[in-house]
Parts: sequence; structure tokens; C-alpha cells
Amino acid sequence: MLYLWRLFNNTNCTRVLILAAGLSVTAVLLLSNALAEQTRNPGAVQQRMQPLDPLTPEEIDLASQVASADARVKAALGVGPQQLIRVEFLALKSPAYRDASDPVQMKIGRHASVIFLRYDDNVGIHVVVDLEQKTAGEITKLDGRVVPLAAAEVTLAFNLALKNERVRGLLGPGAAEFRVAGASIRDRPENRVEGLRVVGTSPNDPCYRHRCLDLIFRQRQGYIAGTEVTVDLTAQTVRVERTGR
Repeated sequence: MLYLWRLFNNTNCTRVLILAAGLSVTAVLLLSNALAEQTRNPGAVQQRMQPLDPLTPEEIDLASQVASADARVKAALGVGPQQLIRVEFLALKSPAYRDASDPVQMKIGRHASVIFLRYDDNVGIHVVVDLEQKTAGEITKLDGRVVPLAAAEVTLAFNLALKNERVRGLLGPGAAEFRVAGASIRDRPENRVEGLRVVGTSPNDPCYRHRCLDLIFRQRQGYIAGTEVTVDLTAQTVRVERTGR
């Protein structure tokens, strides 16, 4: 198998207090005006965003909803098991683009790249979403081997692995305390689960053309070694092997 590792100066108190009070009143008035403007024109805040700003949480939700609801995307995904893998900002260059300092040429809109994975044949579905028009554009298929591993897949694999008696024995009485590690350092529990992509390169490999990953378990004392837990999300199977390490 081929393993892919992921990876103020206070000189006059009276004057300061008066100034602070004046600023507070001004701030309240500005906030009230901003809220009133947002109520009259909900898109005003969105329109002030720069073309290359990262996606907001609202845009990420919108992109996934638009892509999931598109009839062509539904047809491409089929009715089998599937997973939303990633939503990322996508910059599409304007046909007239020549100078980045020209505001007109920088009006490239707001777009997102949405990737799904179809597990029955390990195929990715890539969708370009126009966030301003709220429509799905180009749809292309990807080889599952190039589709990155999603945290949601590690959760799926761990839930499947917990049904295996040997995995529960490996983790012991505290098996239910393990949690999938997040990207943030703050989101890494003491007893945590991490995932490592596994790509089969031979037709004799059970993971050949399947979506597989190894689960790695860590406790306070360190990683649990000596046992390899491979989850095949395509076949919905769990393989536990002693490694001797």
C-alpha cells in the first residue's frame, strides 16, 4: 500500500472622560445606522467585501446548499453513499483582466469550489458555485485518489470501527471517550482519533479503487502502537491487524 500523509496617555482625566463619552454616543449612532442600512439592504455588507477575501461561514453554507440542490449535481452523485468533502474560495479571472489595480477588471464576482465524494466507485464531483447568482456552474468528475480526506470521513470511519470487537478491545473501557481531532490545536482532545489516507496501488490490494483510511489512536501516554486499523468506507468494512511495531 502507498500511504499519503496528510498534512491614552492619561494627562487630563476630565477631558478623556468627556471624549470617551462622546465616542460612545458616536459609536451607538454609527451602529444604529449600520443596522438600519443592513435591514434596508441585506446585501450591503456582502457588497463591501473585497474580491479575494476568504469565504465567510454564510458563504460556505450557501455554496454547499446551492451545489446539493442542483439537479445535475444530484444526477452525478447518484443515490449511493456520498460525502461533502470541502468548500473553498475560488477566484475566476475576468476575461478582460489585465491590471489588478483596475477596480473594473477586479469585479470577478464571488465563487466557491465544492467537492463531493461518491463512495460506490470512489469518484469526486467538483462543482463551481456562483455565490452572487446562487447557481451551480461547471461540474467535473475527479479521480478519488486526488480528493483530500475530510474530517467528516474520519468520524464516519471511527463510528464504523467502534462496531468492531477488536477495536473496542484495543481502546479498552474508555473507547467511548475518544473523539476525532480537529484542525485547531484547541480541538484536540486527550483521547483522540486521527485519520491517514490509504491508497491501494495493486488490484490485489483490498483498498484498490476504494476509499480507505487508517485510524490512529492517541492517549495521554502517546499513540497506541502495534495494531493497524484500516477502514474501507467504500465496502463499509474494518480490518484490524497486528503490526509488531
